[in-house]
Amino acid sequence: MTYLEIVNKVLRLMREDTVGSVTAASDVVAELVIDYVNDAKRLVEDAHSWNMLRFEEAFNTIPPSEYVVLTNLGKYARIESIYRANGVALKEANNKYMSYLKANNNNPSDPIYYTVNGTSNDNIRLKLHPTPDSTEALTVSGFKKQPDLAADADVLLVPAQPVVYYAYALAARERGEVGGQTAAEVLSLAGQYLTDAIANDVALNQYDYDWYTV
Repeated sequence: MTYLEIVNKVLRLMREDTVGSVTAASDVVAELVIDYVNDAKRLVEDAHSWNMLRFEEAFNTIPPSEYVVLTNLGKYARIESIYRANGVALKEANNKYMSYLKANNNNPSDPIYYTVNGTSNDNIRLKLHPTPDSTEALTVSGFKKQPDLAADADVLLVPAQPVVYYAYALAARERGEVGGQTAAEVLSLAGQYLTDAIANDVALNQYDYDWYTV
């Protein structure tokens, strides 16, 4: 669904007039709903690692720097794996262990470990060890959030139904009641839609959620 379609669906649920554009709404209720849709989107995005938010991108090491900035992923992307060009996976370590490694051996070489070490211009910054001794493409995969919806035609990536009803619930909380339903009732319905959407998404690649004894 597009941003405009979601906003208008929430407005219809509230028994309100729809709008022709999210950028030209003059009614205070419509303006609130326009904001609530992005609030609801973020709630749904945070609830699960959605298949539709998966990414796989290449980022180059830049010797003699030990850092790699993951541009265009945002500061809240979740990293699932990092592979070097030869197919070898980098191992994740914490910052304390990375400092220990650097103190004991700081000779440039092929990187073996990585950790998230802050941000740069609102993008995740990785710290590698050893410090790369040559330029190499790292394949990074994981999950990144969609930027806030802004234009009428912006298409929502995560499932729309829970987003619609969480926005509806936020609007109901503001009013106290809409269409004979309390905010708590709408919130419960939104939670059920979210649970169903997560179950459907997990079913797409259920082997990723199997646990094995090792």
